[in-house]
Amino acid sequence: MSKQRFEILSLVLLFLVGAGFSSHAASGPPMSKKKGSTGLGANSLKGGMQGHSGIAMDLNNDGLKDLVVGAPYAKLRNKVGAIQIYLAHSKGFSAKPTRIIRDDGNFGWSLAGLGNNSSGGNGLFAVGAYSGSGENVSLSGTVTVYQGGKNSQKALVLEGDNAMDKFGYAVASGDLNGDGSIDLIVGAPFHSPSPALYQKGAVYVYFGPDFEMSGRLKIAATAEYGGIGFSLATGDINDDGVDDLLMEAAGKVIGFYGGQDFSTSTGGGPNLTVTGRDRGYGRSIAVLWDLDQDGFNDIAIGAQQAVVAGVIDSGRVFIVKGGDGTRVINADANSTDRLAMIEGAMDCGMFGAQVLPVDDVNGDGTPDLLVSAPHADGDPWLMTGKLYLFSGSGLAGDATVSIAQSLPGKKRDMHLGFFLAALGRGNLVAVGAPTERNNTGRVRLMDLNTAGME
Repeated sequence: MSKQRFEILSLVLLFLVGAGFSSHAASGPPMSKKKGSTGLGANSLKGGMQGHSGIAMDLNNDGLKDLVVGAPYAKLRNKVGAIQIYLAHSKGFSAKPTRIIRDDGNFGWSLAGLGNNSSGGNGLFAVGAYSGSGENVSLSGTVTVYQGGKNSQKALVLEGDNAMDKFGYAVASGDLNGDGSIDLIVGAPFHSPSPALYQKGAVYVYFGPDFEMSGRLKIAATAEYGGIGFSLATGDINDDGVDDLLMEAAGKVIGFYGGQDFSTSTGGGPNLTVTGRDRGYGRSIAVLWDLDQDGFNDIAIGAQQAVVAGVIDSGRVFIVKGGDGTRVINADANSTDRLAMIEGAMDCGMFGAQVLPVDDVNGDGTPDLLVSAPHADGDPWLMTGKLYLFSGSGLAGDATVSIAQSLPGKKRDMHLGFFLAALGRGNLVAVGAPTERNNTGRVRLMDLNTAGME
């Protein structure tokens, strides 16, 4: 392995993260029923790690979910980073992107869909560049908002407060104040709220539809809740019909309930705290459906670096109950608040790196759960990545990956599962494989009903 390639892989593994987004109703493009997967990728982005991030949303208002894919290491002259736009058509996707947009600062590191907040009819999406430079601050990190469509146009550029904040490391979206417009949430995990809280992080909320700087909300790290900005998720966990905000916080996942007073209510601290002792705890978070039928959507929390049976980076996934009121949960304790704990195994390699609820695959009337393990042993290659498909009706108590259907990567050096995105009806998913083809990367399209990859 070359020194350059080793350094790139080391950086990616250090900062493994998922980009959250809110999906909006759209049907997926029809796909062939041929067993296996289809690969998407641009040959011009060599070494770009296509598939490091990705989202699925309707960009051009035609009712089909399109794809935006990040390639944050794509180089052109003195700039680093690109995104690819794949517009869906009646037969699926073309193997090559509809458009490539290049920028700098590891542009494409994170992505979030913002729905359709504008009168233009096309969807909005946000692109994070954690080492980008804004107009006022160099190397602070930036987030660029684009108006979707065949010729996606830049609408807005946001920047961090200080140099090296890594603003845009994580981005997510949801309607946190219940006004009907999707809001943009941005993580800056190296922001320093004060000298005593050096590089403990901050999270910023830009309220839709305009995402104006003047109205933003800053949630800064505290002595009790540091290490924020690495991962974000949204969804309604307290059954009030408004999205809530969840984030990693150094051995915790904390949650703030959404509502009309969201801008002022966060000052009192989180409404939900879920603790865990594993390394990497909270680096992936997803709001699920109501597993236990108590009226509240439940929460999946990944800890991809968890040690299981003495094997490092085996990974775990915890599923904890949603609810209302102020709550503190210990995910390591076998309590009524923990619905399930799923452990990885020796060949799982960062199990829990990404978690995605999907439609019912096995026909039992319950949604199912897709979990990635980018370092898992594939078939026949080692450490090429694997997906695990869990039946939703079987997610109870403590278990291992043995209860899941495994979908291994079948190409050398894929790191399959860096991102997962549902493409709509028919259980179609897009899966990032950023190190396939000597770090050029690829996106694999999978029909979970065929239960296989090629």
